[in-house]
Amino acid sequence: MHSVEKIQKWLKDCKKDVFLINNTDEFLSEYVAPYAERLNWISNFTGSAGRAIIEKNKAYIFIDGRYTNQANLEVDTNYFEIKHLKDYWSHLIKYKEKNKIISLDPLLHSIEEVKKIKDIFKDSLASLIFLDINPVDSCWKDQPLKPNSNVFLHEIKYSGETALVKIKRIQDQLRLNFIDLYLLSSLDSIAWLLNIRGNDNENTPLVCCYAIVPRRGKIELFINNKNFKIPPKEINNIVNINLIETIDNYIKAINKFLFFGMDEKLTSYHFKNLCIAKSITTKNFENPCLYPKAIKNKTELRGAKKANLRDGVSFTKYLYWLKNKMKINATDEIKAADYLLNLRKKNELYFSPSFDTISAFGHHAALPHYRVTKESNLSFKNNSIYLVDSGAQYRDGTTDITRTIIIGNPTEEQKDRFTRVLKGHIAIAEAIFPVNTRGSQLDPLARKSLQEINCDYDHGTGHGIGSFLNVHEGPQRIAKSLADNDGLMKEGMIISNEPGYYKEGEYGIRIENLLIIRFKKFKNQDLLRFETISFSPIDRDLIDISLLNKNEINWLNNYHKKVYKILSPYLNSNEKKWLHSVTNLIKV
Repeated sequence: MHSVEKIQKWLKDCKKDVFLINNTDEFLSEYVAPYAERLNWISNFTGSAGRAIIEKNKAYIFIDGRYTNQANLEVDTNYFEIKHLKDYWSHLIKYKEKNKIISLDPLLHSIEEVKKIKDIFKDSLASLIFLDINPVDSCWKDQPLKPNSNVFLHEIKYSGETALVKIKRIQDQLRLNFIDLYLLSSLDSIAWLLNIRGNDNENTPLVCCYAIVPRRGKIELFINNKNFKIPPKEINNIVNINLIETIDNYIKAINKFLFFGMDEKLTSYHFKNLCIAKSITTKNFENPCLYPKAIKNKTELRGAKKANLRDGVSFTKYLYWLKNKMKINATDEIKAADYLLNLRKKNELYFSPSFDTISAFGHHAALPHYRVTKESNLSFKNNSIYLVDSGAQYRDGTTDITRTIIIGNPTEEQKDRFTRVLKGHIAIAEAIFPVNTRGSQLDPLARKSLQEINCDYDHGTGHGIGSFLNVHEGPQRIAKSLADNDGLMKEGMIISNEPGYYKEGEYGIRIENLLIIRFKKFKNQDLLRFETISFSPIDRDLIDISLLNKNEINWLNNYHKKVYKILSPYLNSNEKKWLHSVTNLIKV
């Protein structure tokens, strides 16, 4: 029996009509541990963003544009209809006039989302119920166990600020906003605030836990006690350690006259539901760690630059191997990714990859978030594009870089599209903009050249980067209009710059570097600019120089000059000679 059929049987047995499921965990994480990959278990879809609506006799999966082609390859359309994520809400509205019982696990849906669902079904024939037990967990017989890694301190030499100082800053915010207690459930926020890390999520150094922050005094940390057999002194001074299973009872006992704060975008409805049942007064307040975490201090910025330097050396050695040493007939997507991983593992302060490497050859490069498997693994061949998007977690920083290279000779169309993507990349890198600009205001710069020939890409242009934390970090983003989800750009944030182009079934292109947002004073104006901190050559074999203007050629020359100057001391003579040849100046 197919997994989705098991859920459909559950619906019939339990007299429910619809089951809603999101691809997340009880902490509303983007990347989840294996036990929480419930959407994957139901549908075989491996992307990081998606939702499903399961009816008794039908099932729908909703994915965004990054994953359209991937979903078509992974999801069995005998069981699922694949739809775009933007159609999710209009699909739910269809149930309004029907006498349907809609069910969901309140741990896997945010307060904001459930409020929106409740508004849809208000005064309608349909009813919404919250489940105590997720049916996927009941049906998934070989579901992995929840992770239980050891907690370790993120040392001051990497964090640049003690947990005590951070906590005071956050508690000051709570007092100013008349909040007595605040619930933190975002794992990266807790890790940042307490200067702790773990290994509960693959590729992200986090530990599963909750925290309740009071206006004054110690934080209540809810975690598996086994993780804290010998608590470090610093932790003992700032937290009381509780079993994670006790958080519900702790919340139920909160004085109903206290103001209990939570971010309704980032907190599971389960906790709101507990408060409603006990008449506890809640206050919607944006996660107070969000901006302080995203705005890196001097230590974190120095660490990011050092981490990206080490990473750039490994990545450039990798490009040298691909272009000069690789035996094309003996190489495939997995072997290529493994070669890069082994280079990175030798680096000082290496911890893990920061996400599963996108090692995409030929038509797989047209899948923006392709994940290679033994079944999909393509062998390399001549005259084809190879796209590699990868990064690493280092104790002093998180990296993420993408290069598209040609193995052999490109077509004129490929050169045209690559150069237009490069023009967009340069436009972002060179941007100067007012303080508190939103990323959506910069996004058109990246798409202009592609849109001139009616081309575009269906993903964001840039995402925030954590400091030995999530490779995708908010609130900063560069993307098309995001309404109130569009964070303000602030000095000290780190953000990616990664426009792309994808021709379905043929090839894909993306160029990605990381940028630090820096302050710039100009004619008595407070402005912001970007500093590029990723260094590795951009494949000149794919560039049509005639499409670049003088300023763009100057940017490329200056960038390649820095690449050679910064990386060459760490390369052997052959690698250095090659790097010199692929970064030498283009005449304007």
